[in-house]
Amino acid sequence: YNEYKSYLSPTLTCHGKTELLKAPRLSLKNHSLYLEMDAEGIERVFLRFVSCDDDKKLTELLKRYLVSAILMSLENKALLPKVNELLVHINKRLTSRPEVQLPFYELMELTRRDDISSFTMNMAVLYVNKAYYRLPLSERKANLDLLFGELPSKSEFQRSVLLSSTLETLCHLAIPNYVEQQRDLIPSVGKDPAVARAFFDFGLQVILLPYIAVEDKTTWNSLPGISEKKAKDTLQHSPNFTSQLLERTKKTIIAIISAEIFNLANPGLANVAMVVAKADPRSSVSDEAESKLKRLRNSVNWEDEESIMLLYSLFLGSDKLPATKRSNSHDGTATSLRTRMKILPVLALSTFAANAFPLNLQVVFSGLFGNDSNRQLNLSATLFIHKICESGRDEVLRTTGPMLKQGLLKTVQSGSTADYKLTGKVYLTLGKLSTRCPELFSSDVSLLSLLFTMMEQENRELREELREGLFLMVSAYRLVLGSEDEATLESLLLRYINMPESAACVVALRFSNVLHPPHHLPSRYRCILCLGSSNQEVVDEAKAGLKGAKILPEFQDAVSYIQARTLEREKSPELCYTVGTQRLPYTPDVYSEVLQFLNQCIQVHIPETILTDKERFIFTANMLANQDKKMLEEYRNLVASALVPIATTTLHLQAMQSLLQTYLSHPETIEKVASDWGRRFIAAPSATLREVAASYIGLSCEVWSNSEEAWKQTVISILKNKSSTFEEKHGAILLSGYLARHPSNDITMVTSVLSYLETDLQDGVCSAIVTMGYRLPLYTFLSSEIFENLNEKLMKLITKTKEQKVLISQVSALGALHVWLARDPKPLSRALHVLLETSKMGLLELNFNVGKVLAVISSGPHTQLTTPLIYTHLKTDKPVPSSDNVTGILLTKIIREYVLTDIREIQQQAVAIWLLSLLKLSTDTVTLRQYQADIQNALSLLLGNKDVTTQELAGEALALVYERADTSNKTELMNMLKASLLNEKIPHKHVQEDSKIFSEEDLIKLPKSLGGGNLTTYKELCSLASDMQQPELIYQFMHLANHSAIWNDKVGAGLGISYLTKTAGKEIEPFLGKIIPKLYRYQYDPNPRVNQSMGKIWSTLVPRPSETVDKHLDDIIKELKGHLHDRLWRTREGCCSAVSDLIRNRTHNKKVMEAIPELWELVFKLMDDVKESVRTAACRTGEYLSRYTVNVCDVDHVSYDAISTILPVLLHQGLSSAVTEVQTVSIMTLIKMSEKSGKLLHPHVGVIIPAFIIASSTLEPQLFSHVTTMVSDSNEDKDKLEEARAQLALTSPLVSVIDKCLRHVKEDQLEVLVKKLSSLSKSSVGLTPRIILLHSVVLLVLNTRESLAPHVGKLMAAMFGVVTDRSPTVRSKCASVIAMLLRYAKASTVDNVMKKLRSWYTEKEDLEALVALIFNKISNLSLDVLKTVNSAAIPLIVLGRHSDSQEEIENWTGVWVELGVSDLTTYKMYMSDVCSLCYTALESSSWCLRKQSAKVLDTLARTLGTEYPAQFQVNSVKSLLGLTEGRYWKGKEEVMTALVDTLIAMVTEDHVTGLPSHVTSVVTETQLVEILFRECRKTSQPDYAGHVMRCLGDLLGRYHIPESWSGVWELALSHLQEEKEEQDTTPDEGCHDNTTRNTFTIDTKLQESAVLLIGCGWASCPDKASSVTMTTGLLSQILRVTRWSIQPTVLCSLEKVLKDIDTTWAEETLQLRVLEGVAGGVVRGVEDMAHSSVRGITLNLLKAITDKMGQMESLEGADKAVFEGVLSHIRDQISTETNHNFKVVGILIAKFIEDRIL
Repeated sequence: YNEYKSYLSPTLTCHGKTELLKAPRLSLKNHSLYLEMDAEGIERVFLRFVSCDDDKKLTELLKRYLVSAILMSLENKALLPKVNELLVHINKRLTSRPEVQLPFYELMELTRRDDISSFTMNMAVLYVNKAYYRLPLSERKANLDLLFGELPSKSEFQRSVLLSSTLETLCHLAIPNYVEQQRDLIPSVGKDPAVARAFFDFGLQVILLPYIAVEDKTTWNSLPGISEKKAKDTLQHSPNFTSQLLERTKKTIIAIISAEIFNLANPGLANVAMVVAKADPRSSVSDEAESKLKRLRNSVNWEDEESIMLLYSLFLGSDKLPATKRSNSHDGTATSLRTRMKILPVLALSTFAANAFPLNLQVVFSGLFGNDSNRQLNLSATLFIHKICESGRDEVLRTTGPMLKQGLLKTVQSGSTADYKLTGKVYLTLGKLSTRCPELFSSDVSLLSLLFTMMEQENRELREELREGLFLMVSAYRLVLGSEDEATLESLLLRYINMPESAACVVALRFSNVLHPPHHLPSRYRCILCLGSSNQEVVDEAKAGLKGAKILPEFQDAVSYIQARTLEREKSPELCYTVGTQRLPYTPDVYSEVLQFLNQCIQVHIPETILTDKERFIFTANMLANQDKKMLEEYRNLVASALVPIATTTLHLQAMQSLLQTYLSHPETIEKVASDWGRRFIAAPSATLREVAASYIGLSCEVWSNSEEAWKQTVISILKNKSSTFEEKHGAILLSGYLARHPSNDITMVTSVLSYLETDLQDGVCSAIVTMGYRLPLYTFLSSEIFENLNEKLMKLITKTKEQKVLISQVSALGALHVWLARDPKPLSRALHVLLETSKMGLLELNFNVGKVLAVISSGPHTQLTTPLIYTHLKTDKPVPSSDNVTGILLTKIIREYVLTDIREIQQQAVAIWLLSLLKLSTDTVTLRQYQADIQNALSLLLGNKDVTTQELAGEALALVYERADTSNKTELMNMLKASLLNEKIPHKHVQEDSKIFSEEDLIKLPKSLGGGNLTTYKELCSLASDMQQPELIYQFMHLANHSAIWNDKVGAGLGISYLTKTAGKEIEPFLGKIIPKLYRYQYDPNPRVNQSMGKIWSTLVPRPSETVDKHLDDIIKELKGHLHDRLWRTREGCCSAVSDLIRNRTHNKKVMEAIPELWELVFKLMDDVKESVRTAACRTGEYLSRYTVNVCDVDHVSYDAISTILPVLLHQGLSSAVTEVQTVSIMTLIKMSEKSGKLLHPHVGVIIPAFIIASSTLEPQLFSHVTTMVSDSNEDKDKLEEARAQLALTSPLVSVIDKCLRHVKEDQLEVLVKKLSSLSKSSVGLTPRIILLHSVVLLVLNTRESLAPHVGKLMAAMFGVVTDRSPTVRSKCASVIAMLLRYAKASTVDNVMKKLRSWYTEKEDLEALVALIFNKISNLSLDVLKTVNSAAIPLIVLGRHSDSQEEIENWTGVWVELGVSDLTTYKMYMSDVCSLCYTALESSSWCLRKQSAKVLDTLARTLGTEYPAQFQVNSVKSLLGLTEGRYWKGKEEVMTALVDTLIAMVTEDHVTGLPSHVTSVVTETQLVEILFRECRKTSQPDYAGHVMRCLGDLLGRYHIPESWSGVWELALSHLQEEKEEQDTTPDEGCHDNTTRNTFTIDTKLQESAVLLIGCGWASCPDKASSVTMTTGLLSQILRVTRWSIQPTVLCSLEKVLKDIDTTWAEETLQLRVLEGVAGGVVRGVEDMAHSSVRGITLNLLKAITDKMGQMESLEGADKAVFEGVLSHIRDQISTETNHNFKVVGILIAKFIEDRIL
């Protein structure tokens, strides 16, 4: 049996866990356990079983015969009945005897045989089940993996039996978190996929088990999700299983299946188990599964076929699946509703599940219409349909689509619409289905009608969902167009569109807009009608249908269609807008939209080059001129219908403008309507409408001059009539501009108009002047006096006016005056000065208007700019004067006075506008070309302006110059811009006193102490620097201004280049190679103005940014690296942002990868920049670099080179940096790299791990260290805090990385790694680094084990350097590491460790506790190693157990217990080693060590007694005697105790005469007594003297030394009579003064020891007869003056003396006298009711006296008076005594006195 057991017996691994070593397959028939028996032999065996009535004997019988009986049934069929009878008997016996053990290991070996039948195998497996259940829990856990290992080779039944055996064990199994520990606990599920799959199948069945199945077997035939057979197989072999155990088992199964080591061939199945477990009704199980599933969320793949089919099987039942798709993991009906509610949402996530026809359809209808379906299942089924529609293949949807549609409609119509969420999802899913199966919906217009009806009926919550669903259906109904259902659809849509307030109107509009093209007139007309709805959603949808269309209906078709619809509406009064008797076919707003739509239909053909309103108006008129006159008449009638009085002003204005366009196209038709409309609207409330009316009249008079005079008179009369309204006068003034023609006829009208120039009608007067000035030369039309007066007034008004709108009209009027004055430069110069000075106002619109005026003056009256709108289509001859270089005058004045001089930036903006206007609008191209160089230089200067608008304007103007320049000028211009952008050059500007250094935005503000105010000029800055007595500040100010100018120039240059790009095209490409890198960097400048401007430039220059950046990647990287440490902080910050963006989407770009190490170095430096914003940007860049590095080091893509180039930077420059941010980003990057890179990091383990340990200190908040320093002085508090810090350190992500790296460390790396770790042990400072260092060594030991053996010595030496750390936590952890290292250490290393620990303990007093701790850890973790060096360890352990420190004692005791040795045996075995160590320690200079050694020798003497070897006794006495000499030292008491106990141990009897002969050679009796008396006299140490007295007493109690009594008596009296004698000399002293009385008392330990010495030394008294009276008298006397706590000692001494009285030396008379004296002296103690000990001992002593007196023949000589007093006291005691025993003793004493004495 022992031979067989050696194969299979459990053995301890290094982890302390039980591991079963599987045996090779044996032939049990050839084994000694196999017994060949015949029938008679079986009978004899049967009789032995029957006669056995003891469990142990039965166990032995089973071990011997059970396997043989099973095998015999296999070998000999004839013996089968008898064998079966035997086995039946065994089964019956086992039923009633649960303590009987079966031969589990032998049975397991039997199950491994290949040559037995299935019947025998089944029988063996069943017995294995029984044997396993009877094992202790710890052994069941240890053998759990043995059962798992047998699963692959077994049948389904056998697997079920074996697995069901584990149920009650699994519930007690704790699955650790660490992979290595999991692998040690259950290795087979991690190694063999077949074992894992078998366990998964079983685990899934257990998870599916309802809890009621455990309690009630009758439910097994109706369990959801599990068949009766499976339930029976799972539970029938676990009779003691409960629902609570089932709950715990499920949690264990979840932990195993979700463990990292669980080696399923298809890992996706584990997720299925978690989903099923989530549905468990007990929260502990469901929560556990939920947490595991969340942890696996990122790795979950729901596209695995096997997993999805298993889910289908669980949802529908295995019988619903095709035979080829059924899963072995499930064979049963559909699972419970709760489980299906968890499964269906998972199926709704899977594309594979969505395409699994017909299972998907079965699940859908089961979820929607199943018998036990509920709301949640309905909702999940709807989501599953949505997934089918989204991800289903076309062929699947063609098959399932009609049924899915039917199911969804049934859900909506089934009355379940009360569930708003479900119904809403159904609507959305219907819409999604329509996008995949449009043919199902296009043929069913009735469905659309139904949904529109529901849209009206549903509440607001569902309308949104239904509307979204209908929106999705729009594309499906496009197929209706052109079919027979189109009319039905149109009718349906029109019905709801005609109800704009309806909820379905929005959807109908969407259908109409999407189904029809933009040129479909009916649909556009419907949108126009809906614009009048009060429902904003309808209005928005209608606007969406009208806007954005590039193709609109033809104008003539639109006019015809709308005119026809308008006539129809006019016939239906209910559709018209009616006020009183007047009627409009539409509401005014809708009518306005109708006219706007018609206008769009004609303007859609306007080219993009036409930008101004005037140009668009003219183009529209030209288009109308080409239209059919009949159609144009219809259009005019339609528009004219809007001019009824009930229409709004807006509609009137729009109609008038449209009509004006028609009449401009055909001016000859205007006479009929001009008079009527002119009179109606010339005084309209709207100024714009009045202007249009004036245009009508002006056009009419221009075409038909017969009405001109009448209108002139009308104007004059209105202006002269004081009762005329403002609107009438304003309209008349506007009209006058069109009527003025001849100076002789119209001067009166004009002067009347000009008289209103300085009134509130000024705006109208200026408009009239512009109209007249552009048509007529006013300097000849008016008299010179009037002209000059008008000119002066306008210039004066311009200088005074502040309102921009008025200024614009005044400037336009002034320009109109001078259009014709090209020959007279003097008035022109004055006007130009006024116009240009308006730039100081900083009004942008005004500047543009001035630019236009300048262009008009430059071009003269012969351009279109000076032609009024109504005259553009009239052929009139105008005088065109020649130009006298007006353009040159303008350019010279602008450049010389406003560019080259120092003006404000706002004026520079105006200059840019003027130059741009001249270049764009002026027709004097010859002069502009002559001044091209000057214009170019001026614009180049303007590009450096700080204002972005100025730069953009200058850039646009520069592009126009570039267009007109020749090739050489183009090249020169481009080079200039490139130099400004690349080289940061700006034009030099001379600085004078009043030169402005800073703009208004960059003003330097003085503090109040210096007077406040702003500083802008150079003079002011110099003054400030002088006042502050820091003249060097002026250079700082100028540097700031220069920097601003540089950036302004860069932005301007960039803008210039961008504008030139639009023009130059390919000509600029050669420059891009140098421009792109700079521009890329500039767009990340921290200045918002700069980066926005550069961003716009970038978007202009680079139409395809990604391709461009890739093309110039090398140059960009070089540019960024070169400027990451620029002297300007803005540049550094911008480069950081640029780097972040550059690397973002270029993970595997080789060029970027090569630059990453250098970028890391540069960014690390910037993280410690002096500027905070730079540091922030660098940290952000570090995060991007971290992500990039992690992605680029992915194990699936990376090469070893990438890691080897990046790692050194992160480790050497990142982790070693003193900057916290640098360390943090480096650590986090390395942590993530370890997760991604995996095994690729293993070659670098020797570098990574030490670096992590060094950097670990940065992860702990400094607050912890501070709190540890500031915590209270309590060591306990500090220890707790440090322990908490250590636990926190081990949760660091660094530890997990170290763990991963060390799992696969190679032997060739160990030497380097050990060397680094050893070096770190000396240099690491702080708690956290040392804890992680120690943990790393632990992980290294666990992962390398025997491979580490050659390097253990070096690591051990390093650990001994760490173990002396002042932190208790570090010492404890390091002690554990030392203990673990000893497992694999060489014998020589172990010996050296023992020597080291022994030397520490005996030579360094402060390390004693540490040595105890180390030994304790070694006993826990390396006990086997410790046992190999017992001879070196035991003495130290024995010595340590006698320490004074309780902590040390506990540690040493723990070691002793772990060794499992007995004191006596160990002391005998290692006597020589222990004594040798003690003798050495006694000679140590450490008093504590001497004390411990003495304690050890004392323990040896007490434990061994007479077995104490004589030689060691002599040596001990000799060593101890040497320490008795000299002064007292702390611990000398133990020396005296050990000396006396050693001498006492030599004899077994009391009162032995003389010391043993082998001792007398060392010390004689006399010498020994003298030594003890000498030490007793050291009263300066009373405690010590008292202790020696007690030792002397113990010695005298064992040895009879007569010559010692005199010394004892003398010594005792010296302590007991001194005060007494003083009292005797002054007996009356205390009677007179209680306050000064000095009463003699016995109350010290020393005195107590003296009393005890008398009692112990009495046996050695040589003359007892003469001394007994004196001795008892002394003791009786001092009893009265003794403190109660010492009285028991006095009484005991008296008892010892009295016990020694006998007739051999004392006559009865002497005895009687002594006894009655003692009785009278001690009797008062019986009344001490406060102290029961005193009372009890006194009673016992009196009882002993009475007993001794009772032995006397006669008591006649007794003093009756004494005993009467004793009796009196005894009676008092009896009467008050509460202790029954004491009362009985008192009664006996009283009875004796009464009977025998009295």
